[in-house]
Amino acid sequence: MPGLAVLRRWRVKAEVLKQEYDQVQGDAVLDTLRRFGVVVWVAVPLHSALALWFFLYQAPVGRAAMQSWADALAWLQTALVLALLVSAVLARRMVRRRHAPGPAGLVLQAAFCSAYLAFGAAAAILDVGVGNGIATFLIISMGVAVLSLMRPLFSALVFGLAFGVFGGILHTASMDATLLASFQIQALSTVLMAQLISVMMWHQYSRRVLLSRKLGLTHAALLAKQQELETLAERDTLTGLYNRRKFMQLAEQELSRAARMPSDICLLMVDLDFFKHINDHHGHPAGDAVLQQVAGILLHAVRGTDVVARMGGEEFIVLMPNTARAGALVAAEKLRHALSEHPLDLGECRVPVTASIGVTGLGPQQRASIDALYAAADLALYAAKKNGRDRVESADPAVVEALAEFSALRA
Repeated sequence: MPGLAVLRRWRVKAEVLKQEYDQVQGDAVLDTLRRFGVVVWVAVPLHSALALWFFLYQAPVGRAAMQSWADALAWLQTALVLALLVSAVLARRMVRRRHAPGPAGLVLQAAFCSAYLAFGAAAAILDVGVGNGIATFLIISMGVAVLSLMRPLFSALVFGLAFGVFGGILHTASMDATLLASFQIQALSTVLMAQLISVMMWHQYSRRVLLSRKLGLTHAALLAKQQELETLAERDTLTGLYNRRKFMQLAEQELSRAARMPSDICLLMVDLDFFKHINDHHGHPAGDAVLQQVAGILLHAVRGTDVVARMGGEEFIVLMPNTARAGALVAAEKLRHALSEHPLDLGECRVPVTASIGVTGLGPQQRASIDALYAAADLALYAAKKNGRDRVESADPAVVEALAEFSALRA
């Protein structure tokens, strides 16, 4: 039936709205309490000044009703000032916690609104008694609607009770029936307008908060994706080490620094021996596991200032700033020993792994490009392979310089 379909759609919309309102409720209460804290700085001096004025007021002779009106408003203003101060202290404590205040915050919000509306109703009743209108109730109702962020049902309850109490007290006052009806219509119009403003304020706030959160999540997702892309651009996906492109970039930076502040710099090329045998006999997943474990051993064997990268396949490279060739040879032997003496655990079996390492370097007064260093280390690595593998060989710095000159001539 069409009627049932419409009801279902409205029910779904109501459930969606409730979920959205639940999401922003805590933030709304917290923001309302923050607003209370700001308003108190204005409201307390204002109501204190009014209380003092009414205490000092002297009605003309023969106007006892006016004097009673002023005295009552003086005490009413004083009571409101005390209520505002207490509410401000409690609100400040909740705001300082920097998280949703929960039911206690909602109770404080309701108490604040009720106190202000009660003040407006009482002041308006006193004004009516001396021939004035209900402007105070109207102003207070509008102020509460703008200041306090309330869910529609909650605000309807607050303003409905305010109208009920105000209308009930107004009905007991002795006045002309026409005037009473006029005041009741004004009061009803006031609370309806206040309710409309409150709903609009809440709807606008909830939309803004939800949109802000959505944008925040989108921004976080974009940042995560950007970081992922940056990682993919400079990291080897299998081992997590720097890739060839990033290594060359960092190596160029280190060489430039060494040129500005003369110091030793060395390069180690590490190539796993018989790695194809591991892939052929244990499978490529086992080969990947070997590469990952070797990467971990490399990272633990060198200093934090050294740059470790996977150049491709089973070939790794280590750049060691501020390291003389003798120190680099010691580090290379330490690394070779760490690999050869500790077979790698592949779960079902342990696989012995050895590596051939080529070492080269530059002294403080030597200069060469990263390509020349790489070529010299590759020559040393070739010598290690040729001389039986599982060993460390080094290239003389003169070879590096010759290669650098050769590269310059070719360029």
